[in-house]
Amino acid sequence: MGSTSRRRDGGPTAPSRGWRRVPLLVLTAAIVVSTGTVVASITASAPPPSTTEQARRDALAGLAGLASAFEEHDGGDSPTAALLHSQADLLTLTTSWPSGSPAAAGTTGDPSPAASGAPSATQTPGAEDLAELAGGLLADARETDPGLARLLASIGSALYAQAQTLPGGTDVAQPWEDPEIPLEPAGCPAAAPEDGASGPATPAAPTSAEAVAAVVLSQERLEYAYETVLPRLAGAERAAAAARLAAHTESAEHWRSLAAAECLDLPLPEPVYALGSEFASEPLPTLQDAEGAALAPLADLVSLSDGTVREHAVAGLAEATAELAASTGEVPPAPGLDDELLAAPSTAP
Repeated sequence: MGSTSRRRDGGPTAPSRGWRRVPLLVLTAAIVVSTGTVVASITASAPPPSTTEQARRDALAGLAGLASAFEEHDGGDSPTAALLHSQADLLTLTTSWPSGSPAAAGTTGDPSPAASGAPSATQTPGAEDLAELAGGLLADARETDPGLARLLASIGSALYAQAQTLPGGTDVAQPWEDPEIPLEPAGCPAAAPEDGASGPATPAAPTSAEAVAAVVLSQERLEYAYETVLPRLAGAERAAAAARLAAHTESAEHWRSLAAAECLDLPLPEPVYALGSEFASEPLPTLQDAEGAALAPLADLVSLSDGTVREHAVAGLAEATAELAASTGEVPPAPGLDDELLAAPSTAP
């Protein structure tokens, strides 16, 4: 009995159940924390889109929203809505995050009228809505990556030209500012000497100077074509051709002045340009075709330049598209981008 009493009072005691559970609780907490971290890393939202990708989404939302507004107003039969849908097709590109994961859910849903820039259901869509969307696309074209910049400038140019065809469109101010040509520098840096290393030449991407030269060449060629055709025209046709001749002469001088201000070397003007026989047989339709072809160098220059030169390219494409649409009565969905039009899907996915 005594020995038993000593073991109860003074002998070593067994650990309580509460202390024995402490290691288990610590282990469980560690598992929960680590598991939570893993789950958070998997389910975290995708990174925010780049400026270029956001501009593409904004453009797609604006085109889709405005197309729906025109369809609703016109009972589903709207040439303007058809134009907007065809332009939206050009923007429906497959998008993925840098990791290769598809874009997060909810980023491609139908936009609300407020988010897309489309008029509300109680408003009638019109020329001002087209011009406002055109202004946004042309502004984004100055800031985005080359490929999308070229596309946005082309679509924005077409939207403004389409706005001009709607009632009240001629009263809508152009949604862009014509940039000024910077002052010509006192001197330009000398060109770097060419490397004399032998071996096959590697094709290089076109430079800004080459792209500007292509624009100048197209304008000077049109100037020469109008000079050649003008004596064979009379009346209103002759007056319209004379106005276009003056416009292309001014445009060529504009681009040569900009090239000089940017220290870009351009070839000298050619004394004559080769013209096809169609200029003699069907001068007016051929001139219109040549005007349309001259939009491509401007669109290309948007993607092959930046800064001041790109601003001039965006404005030049918009102005040339509006002038061509005014003379032909037709608005191309994406002026200067014939290859993209051929490759575009027939309907948006």
